[in-house]
Amino acid sequence: MLALAILAFITTIMWGSFSQTATDKRAIEAAQERLHTVRVALTRMSREIEMAFLSGSENTALVEKRTFFVGSAHGDVDELSFSTFAHQRLRAGLAEGDTSVVSYYGERDPDDRRILNLMRRETRRLQAEDPKTIAGEGYVLCPDVVRVKIAYYDHKKKEWASDWTTLDASGAQYLPTHVRITLIVLDERGQEVSYSTDARIQVTERVEYKPEKS
Repeated sequence: MLALAILAFITTIMWGSFSQTATDKRAIEAAQERLHTVRVALTRMSREIEMAFLSGSENTALVEKRTFFVGSAHGDVDELSFSTFAHQRLRAGLAEGDTSVVSYYGERDPDDRRILNLMRRETRRLQAEDPKTIAGEGYVLCPDVVRVKIAYYDHKKKEWASDWTTLDASGAQYLPTHVRITLIVLDERGQEVSYSTDARIQVTERVEYKPEKS
């Protein structure tokens, strides 16, 4: 009886140790997966923003422009829509180009309204229409975020701005040189953790294209 009691005691201790180890392993794996998701989202956003551009051959008579850069601040997830050279053509035979309009915005999860997701939508080409009406695909770029804040550096005014637009007559007719993205999520302990990156836009002035005269 004494031997059985000792064996049961040792087995209980070993089971508790293995159970705690498995729990810690799952928590570490979840944290690593979460960090990977955040890094992929920030890397993609940075790459696409760095390739943003404005065309100098826009038809000023049209209300909707083909190329633009519009960022607006919100309480939770800031929104940003812009024309970019970052489009990848993955479908053969479709009317797609190397340029597109990319949009980032926040949206509540349809299965759990408490969860706020960072969304990404991309059109298949540039058109002088509302980007929401142009054919494209939208999906979750980073799930379950707390806040996403985007700031824009105006190199002419030497200051950071929380909003940016190239569509209004009073708005900037050039792009910011730097865009700072801050993504805030909850860690495995339920505490807010902030991750940031800086995208440097290569072409800030409008792109003028004129064919050479023969």
